[in-house]
Amino acid sequence: MVRIVPFTVTAMLFASSVAICTRNGLTQMLTHVKRHPSYTQTEFWDYWYTQHAPKVAPLASYFNISRYQQVRDSLFTIHYPIWVTSWTIAYPSQVRIGGLVLPTEAGATEPASDVPVEFDGVAMFLYRSPDDLAAMISHPYYTEVVLPDEGVFIDKSAFGGGQVASFVGAHFEVVDDKKDIWIGSDADREKYQQLFDSYN
Repeated sequence: MVRIVPFTVTAMLFASSVAICTRNGLTQMLTHVKRHPSYTQTEFWDYWYTQHAPKVAPLASYFNISRYQQVRDSLFTIHYPIWVTSWTIAYPSQVRIGGLVLPTEAGATEPASDVPVEFDGVAMFLYRSPDDLAAMISHPYYTEVVLPDEGVFIDKSAFGGGQVASFVGAHFEVVDDKKDIWIGSDADREKYQQLFDSYN
């Protein structure tokens, strides 16, 4: 006997499965990066995005890295050859990245020093298992292509080889693509949605 499932039931099942397919529980690593002293901050950001990112992308994809992002100043210009005009890309972030941070090794529970160090951007990696990241950085492509390229624009003489502060922890999402994807209590969600709606 074939059973026909009503569209609304199917839609509800699909929506609930989409909500479950968040990146909650993945490992998030935030690494504060110091630019090579021969680069201005703008040159650093430009090289990092236009030259380094395309080298990392195939490697990160191969090792199932869920997300690789670069966080930098909220407004910068990328310069391309004369046949392509240069333009400014605006990022929605109100936070200007670059400043001071206490030097911290990945996985450490406290800083290595109480003397702040400068950083110029933050690399963000999201992945399922520390084994995925370990496999990625031990792959020959990383050691022969990506790692040497890091020395071009990152200050390898700085604390942590230029990764002056790294923080690793579990990733939990609340809003994604303008949608509430918080996986807490439905009663709490409804309560605060109603309260918010009363203000509008």
